[in-house]
Amino acid sequence: MRITKLNLLVFLLVLIGVVIIVQTAMAWNEKPVAEDHTVFMPGTQPGNAGTFQTVDKCDNCHGGYNPGVEPAHTWRGSMMAQSARDPLWLACLTVSGQDAIWAVGNPNAQDICIRCHSPVGWLEGRSEPTNTAGLQGKDYDGVQCDFCHRMVDPLAGLRQPDVPAEIPGTTAYTMAEETYQRDIEVLSNHRLYDATSYLNPSTNLPTYYGDGSLPNYIEATSGQYFVDPSANNKRGPFSDPKARHGVYYSRFHQSKSFCATCHDVSNPVLASALIGPDVPEKQAAASYFHVERTNSEFLLSDYGSGGSATNIPGVPWADTCQDCHMRDVTGMGCNKKGAPTRDDLPLHDLTGGNAWISNILATTDQSGPVYDPYNYAILSGQKYQGAQIDVTGLQGHGQALVDGSNRAIQQLEMAANLSIVSETDTKATIRVQNNGGHKLISGFPEGRRMFLNVKFYDVNGNLISEINPYESLVTTQDGSGNEVYVSGGVLTKTHEELVWECEMSSNLTGETKSFHFALATDRYKDNRIPPKGFDTSGMYDRHAQPRWEGQDAPDYFTAAEYAGGYDEVTVIKPTGTVTWYATLYYQTTSKEYIEFLRDEINGVGGTLVGNGAGGDPPYIIQTDPFFANLKGWGDAIWDLWLHNGGAEPVLMEQVGQVPAPPCTIDPPTELSAKYVKKGGGSIELTWIPVDDAEGYNVYYFQNEKYTFIASSTSIKYLDKNVIKGQTYTYVVTSYKTCPDGSTVESDYSNTAFATAG
Repeated sequence: MRITKLNLLVFLLVLIGVVIIVQTAMAWNEKPVAEDHTVFMPGTQPGNAGTFQTVDKCDNCHGGYNPGVEPAHTWRGSMMAQSARDPLWLACLTVSGQDAIWAVGNPNAQDICIRCHSPVGWLEGRSEPTNTAGLQGKDYDGVQCDFCHRMVDPLAGLRQPDVPAEIPGTTAYTMAEETYQRDIEVLSNHRLYDATSYLNPSTNLPTYYGDGSLPNYIEATSGQYFVDPSANNKRGPFSDPKARHGVYYSRFHQSKSFCATCHDVSNPVLASALIGPDVPEKQAAASYFHVERTNSEFLLSDYGSGGSATNIPGVPWADTCQDCHMRDVTGMGCNKKGAPTRDDLPLHDLTGGNAWISNILATTDQSGPVYDPYNYAILSGQKYQGAQIDVTGLQGHGQALVDGSNRAIQQLEMAANLSIVSETDTKATIRVQNNGGHKLISGFPEGRRMFLNVKFYDVNGNLISEINPYESLVTTQDGSGNEVYVSGGVLTKTHEELVWECEMSSNLTGETKSFHFALATDRYKDNRIPPKGFDTSGMYDRHAQPRWEGQDAPDYFTAAEYAGGYDEVTVIKPTGTVTWYATLYYQTTSKEYIEFLRDEINGVGGTLVGNGAGGDPPYIIQTDPFFANLKGWGDAIWDLWLHNGGAEPVLMEQVGQVPAPPCTIDPPTELSAKYVKKGGGSIELTWIPVDDAEGYNVYYFQNEKYTFIASSTSIKYLDKNVIKGQTYTYVVTSYKTCPDGSTVESDYSNTAFATAG
């Protein structure tokens, strides 16, 4: 079933209100998560997955700062690896616990968050209490190696029909069958909340699979992962491994449904409370209470419904998430003798668009390239009681995080194109092309946005008008050295349609626009640009249709825009315009959202009204001992925002008569690379010097992505970190200091490559 009528929702909310009134004499009580039907979802439950290896054990074979060996360095620089150390997540988690106590009488909604952000902690039973106090050590390594490579296909009975079949009689065929039998064995042991079997033994599909259509249980998303309790064999996409551990060849790991596990998120607590306690077990998460819909957006696109050519450099074709977010490179999966060199080795960079948090985390590495003692004091817990991440696990990985932040910027630059469709003296029509396989932008909605800024100039080069101006953050410091807000960090929305975002609403709080993701009952606005070939007939079933001012807006995009995956917008030129240019920006989070988190945690938000379901005051984080290790995140996230540029928007693309930058430098030329035997075997790079250059940056170049190696003040560099037989590709940039004190870096040089040995 799918809620479509507001009057039905209001009726259900009135019923819940009656229950709340009856319970006002009670204070909230902790309810064991295992006994809480509202948070139960199918999948492996805590205590049933055995124990997990630490990532350090995987690094023994899969480590090394080297593009020829995957995946340790690139994975550590990703937000997947840092999902349990993300301070923005922890602040949001804190608010969700308070919200859940207010709405349903316990904080167990937090358990859903921990489920995806710290799967090892959750599966090994340390997610309770849900305030993260039980998490430890390896739990902070987020979505880690042993977890991913023990995941079982929850719909194994379908045998992943989108993955090309193996040839009978081959090793791959035999191994695929062996994995299938093991998957069915594991799934057969899974139970639903009432202890009935998850699997229908006659079909080897979920009991509530139904006819294979929504809202039936046709996919395991929203963190409903299934994990092999045996740690002996690791699942992976290759049938010819040279591993020193057991291997299951997995068709599941080649499929789009693998990534879907945690990237189509809905709220089971609201579904259980407002529809029925069994809904998350019987229905696919896409059919109820939207949190994010990345997988649904992909399935509704040409890419997810059979595959399509892409506009992304280095990705000629995409039909899985991995094609863009784990693109193929040439190299080895481990650093042991005999490991095959593959030209389809998945690059474990797992890059999205969050460059801001990655860089903040990089600054906590005390021996790293961007160490910042101010950030370290906040995140290590020295500055705010009740706000701390695992900074110990970040030591020695600052460069990996800087590389991850740079890859996120590269990903954003490839995500969209701007072009001028038509222009007259009075107006211009601009096309914003979505190059991705999901909406632009996608993912967690609160605070994220993409916007178009347009500036118009007169004959003398004076700015006469601006669309969607953004004022950069300005801070000062008090006598103790603390950051203090002065001004800025603000987007003035002069043209709402040129700000692409998803704004939630909540009938529970009475807000037409709400940041309470745990209490969101609908979407007020969703004008994010659909991917190519968007299925407008199926978008309603997945709650992925455009929304405008609280109403469905299927005609917000034209048929051509849905088919092409773009949005064409027309801007009016003010009188006197001679030149103009438009800039597309992405922002990880807004000032408004950071202020919301700060104020809700500090008890002055004012959006929760009346006592909670257990009779408690609406704001209890600062007084309830349950939140003792989380109550500092309001001040901490505000301080981080102030000290780190206010999540300054990232430039994605520009079009029009763009003014030349005031300070530039040319790139190096005639870059060459050759293998030399000195120093135990190295690759030597040389290039022509650049006038005014203060130094040069050297990068590895892999499938249209750049990874920083080192800086050099000379015109040569010796790369000693190479493996015999591997071919390496390089580029170099030059840099200098501008008159205003900033540093400018050139474009990339020509590429050069050499084979070690």
